[in-house]
Amino acid sequence: MLNFFIGFAFFEAGAFFGFFVAALMQAARSGEIELNGKEDSHGREHPVGAENCAGTASAAGRD
Repeated sequence: MLNFFIGFAFFEAGAFFGFFVAALMQAARSGEIELNGKEDSHGREHPVGAENCAGTASAAGRD
């Protein structure tokens, strides 16, 4: 009987997180969540991880 309740708890947790992930994926697909880049204060878009596009070292990175 305990095995049933443990299995049911795992099933419910999986269903809950599955629906949560599906909702996130649907929001990303519909454009409600932006995953591809950042926008600076001037409205220009930059790919994620491209804060240093010119290839020069930032002041914090020179230590």
